[in-house]
Amino acid sequence: MKKKAFNVIKILFFLGLGLLLVWLALRDKTAKQIDDIVVSIKQANYMWLFLSVLISGLSHYFRAVRWKILLEPLHHKPKTSNTFFAVMVGYLANFAIHRIGEVTRCGLLTKYEKVPFTEGFGSVIAERAFDFVCLILIFFMTFAIEFEKIKGIANDLIFSTVAHKWDALMQNQILLIILGVFLFVIVAGFFYFRKKIKQLVSGKIRGFAMGIWEGLLSIKNVKKPFMFILQTVLIWLMYILQVYVCFFAFPETAHLSFVVAMVITVFGSIGIIAVPGGTGAYQIIVIQILMTVYSISEAPANAFAWSVWASQFILILSLGLISLVLLAVLNKEDKVISS
Repeated sequence: MKKKAFNVIKILFFLGLGLLLVWLALRDKTAKQIDDIVVSIKQANYMWLFLSVLISGLSHYFRAVRWKILLEPLHHKPKTSNTFFAVMVGYLANFAIHRIGEVTRCGLLTKYEKVPFTEGFGSVIAERAFDFVCLILIFFMTFAIEFEKIKGIANDLIFSTVAHKWDALMQNQILLIILGVFLFVIVAGFFYFRKKIKQLVSGKIRGFAMGIWEGLLSIKNVKKPFMFILQTVLIWLMYILQVYVCFFAFPETAHLSFVVAMVITVFGSIGIIAVPGGTGAYQIIVIQILMTVYSISEAPANAFAWSVWASQFILILSLGLISLVLLAVLNKEDKVISS
C-alpha cells in the first residue's frame, strides 16, 4: 500500500514539475506572441518533421539491436521485435514515472523472453553507462568546435541570469529575510543530520560510480564489439540528425548547421534527463539557446522547440501503445504455434 502511494506521489510530482515548466515557458507570452508561435508551427514544412520522426524511430531500433547484442554473452537471444517493443514501452513509461522505463522494459523481456530480470537490468545499466560516457564525449567534442558559443550559453543562461536574480534579491528585504531563515534551517538541519547525510550521499555517489564502472566493464564481454560500437554510433547520430532535419522545417532555422544540432542535442538531453520526457525543460533550454546564442527570433524558436518535442512525444505515445499490444498478441500467437 505504501509503495503504491509512493508511486502515485512520484507520478503527481513529475507531472506537476512538467506542467510547472510548461507554464514557465509560456507564462510571459502575450496572446499575440502565442498566435505568432501557432502560425509558425502551422506554416512549418511537415515533411521534415515527419522525416525527423522516422529518424527517431531508427534510433530506437538501433537501441533494441544493441540491447540484444549486450544480452548475447548472458546466453539470451531475444527476438529483435521483442526488444524493440520493450524499449518503446519503456520510453512510454518514462513519461509517467522518471526512470521507470528501464525497469519496465526489463520486466517485459522477463515475461516474454524469460530473460532473468537481474540480468536484463544489468545489461541496461551497462548501456546507460556507455551512453553517459558517449554524452560526455559528444559534449567535449561540441565544446571544442563551438567553444565561444558554449561559453556564451553558460554566460547568458546561467551566470547572467544568476547575477540578475541576485541583484533583484538584494533590493527586496522581505525575500532577504525569508532567504536568511531558509538558509539557517538548512544549515541547522545539515549539522543535526550530518552523519546520516554523509552516509547517504557517499553511498549514492559510490553506487552511481560503481554502477557506471561495472556497466562499462561488462561491455568487454560483448561477442560482437564492432557491431556494438556501430549501433552506438548510429544511435547518437540519429539523435543529432533528428534535430538537424527539423531545422529545414522552418525558414528561420534552415541555415543552422549540424554542429548547432549537436549543441541542442547535448543541452536538450539535460532537460530530458531532469524531467520525464523533458516536458517543459527541453523546450525552455532549446528556446533559450536558439534565441540567445543563435539569434533566432522568438516565434520560430518556440515553434521549433515545441514541434521537435511534440513530434517525439507523438512517436513514443503511438509506438509505445502499439508495442504494448503487439507484445501480447504476437507472443501469444507464438505460444499457440509452438504448442
